[in-house]
Amino acid sequence: MRALEPLLQELETGHYRMLLADLPLERVRTAEQSWWWLRRTETRSAWEGDPDWPGIEHFQVPRAIPGEMPAYGSVVPSQPLDALDPVTVGRYAEAIARGERPAALLLVWAEDRYISAEWPERFVLGVVLDGHHRLAAYAAAGVPARLVLLVQGESGETVEDFVRGCPG
Repeated sequence: MRALEPLLQELETGHYRMLLADLPLERVRTAEQSWWWLRRTETRSAWEGDPDWPGIEHFQVPRAIPGEMPAYGSVVPSQPLDALDPVTVGRYAEAIARGERPAALLLVWAEDRYISAEWPERFVLGVVLDGHHRLAAYAAAGVPARLVLLVQGESGETVEDFVRGCPG
């Protein structure tokens, strides 16, 4: 935590909670794999223009969490994933194969949307603060990623519900 202190001090003042979660993540390399793109193309008649996506490789929970308001989880890196050191990713992959659970730190929040006032959906979004190599290793191994989620107060209960609904 001491090493992260300078980063944490830059966060907006407010209430945060930390959650420990193991969530399945897949690496998304193209727009067509991304929840942003998939959701926009599924509801294309409600949108003008081309579907959007973050424009970068990222991670996402592979399946929507069903419910009254379906939820989609995405994790955006704070550095390019194609620049990750393969040796470091491999070292984490070996540790994961031995049963170790190295954690990544994410800043997380929830957004609710209504498309054309007809289709409710929820996005649970995370930004990687620390642990890009670990997430790449978990995704490659198909093992749920150990995550420390730093959640803004107003999103806390929503994110907890999402974590409970994820198959881990």
